[in-house]
Amino acid sequence: MKKFRVGIIGTGFGAKVHAPMMAQHEGFEVAAVSSVSRGNIEEARNASGIENVYTDWRQMLEEEALDLVVVSSAVNLHKEMVVAAFKKGIHVVCEKPMAMDVAEVEKMIVERDKAGKLGLINHEFRFLPARTKVKEILENGQLGDILHVRYLCSFASYNGLVSKPRGWLGQEDKGGGMLGAIGSHMTDSLHWWLDSTFKQVFAQLPIHVPIQTADNGHTEHRTADDAFQIIGSLENGATVTLELLSAARKTENTWRLEVFGTRGTLVMLDDNKVLLSAGNSPFEEVELVRDLQAPSGMPEVAARYYNGFQRALNALHETLLSGEKHPYLADFEHGRSTQKVLDAARISAREGQKVEVKGNP
Repeated sequence: MKKFRVGIIGTGFGAKVHAPMMAQHEGFEVAAVSSVSRGNIEEARNASGIENVYTDWRQMLEEEALDLVVVSSAVNLHKEMVVAAFKKGIHVVCEKPMAMDVAEVEKMIVERDKAGKLGLINHEFRFLPARTKVKEILENGQLGDILHVRYLCSFASYNGLVSKPRGWLGQEDKGGGMLGAIGSHMTDSLHWWLDSTFKQVFAQLPIHVPIQTADNGHTEHRTADDAFQIIGSLENGATVTLELLSAARKTENTWRLEVFGTRGTLVMLDDNKVLLSAGNSPFEEVELVRDLQAPSGMPEVAARYYNGFQRALNALHETLLSGEKHPYLADFEHGRSTQKVLDAARISAREGQKVEVKGNP
């Protein structure tokens, strides 16, 4: 099998998940990993399992012969890194959210088109068996016309929020916040499942835990949301409620999706169970394809993502070989549609009013 040489920028999710996942895939060779803020080289080697670690991502792009670059840094750095990779003639997979705003997205798309290379967004959740089953059910019209979607997410992370720093994820000017981190996934999935995009939104972006003080007295002041609530509607007429809470002490289901149609109702729980009711009949569990099991020895944090990530890597490898994008991969146009929703939600929260999502689709 042909191997594609990959460079990964970022020693957080990039080193801990992208690197071990791609290193074990027979279609990829992780040539190098680069830190963003000149972090500890040994820590990066231990986290990624990759010996070749740079402290300057620009040097990595200059010195390594790469087919693909994974950009997994703070969001405010995405545009610069993506543009630099395209100028070197390299395909790009960018972590979500794609950018700080849609203006940056447009510049990234221009450079992609100049380079004639692939620009993809890492929405690996699309490939989870439960989510692909939702796509299949909605695509074949089993629910009829969609009336309303309720999509909820809650994390029992209160203790972590009060005891640990969030770093750049807690800083608005670096692109932090749960709207970008998780809301981008939820928005992308809704657009993909329903083949429609948001038309308007009314949003709140609270910070439930705005300050964290460490044992040594250091205080972190957070400016980025740790929760969101969005009421909106799609171009196809469906109404939507999106909600995320991270400051829960206890939660029963991390993820809950409910889709209400004229011919039936669908429920997805925790990305591993899909229930379907035809008409007014009782809910019945839908059979899903079997989960993929991570190989032994894979770091625990990467193994948690294996079921969807491995399938996404298979689709990516197929795309690089054929030049034809796999239909389930998210590209920069999908990233742009999602970014417009994030931008509109932030304006809505700031102004306290309903905002039109401009230019979608």
